[in-house]
Amino acid sequence: MLVPLGSMRLVLVVAVVMETAPSPTQAAPSSIGDILTGVLGTFIENAFKTQEITLLDRYCTLGRRAYLHKVELRYKAEVTCPGWTTIKGKGSGHSNALNSENDALKDFMTQAVARGLVTREDAAPWLDH
Repeated sequence: MLVPLGSMRLVLVVAVVMETAPSPTQAAPSSIGDILTGVLGTFIENAFKTQEITLLDRYCTLGRRAYLHKVELRYKAEVTCPGWTTIKGKGSGHSNALNSENDALKDFMTQAVARGLVTREDAAPWLDH
């Protein structure tokens, strides 16, 4: 059976209104603005982050940012140690922010070992993670 497109929209609107309308026993929910503010605040807080870290007694920075790949939220991370080396460790394509950060640390240490800045043994905690 074919349903005219206009009728389909009406059914969808009615379904959404029925789903979001409070029942007599429910307390009135927060306004949609309050909900969006909370969600967006949490997203922004977690999506972009830069922190100072110490790697093998050296000052470094670890930064991450969120991006959209198709319709999925992904993270990119980068580790740099200004004043020690120009190496940039990078991690990307992860849906988990910590996995992206760990990949960036591993990439940084892999490059540091390859350039002779650190020994494989010193880098083991990051390489074997």
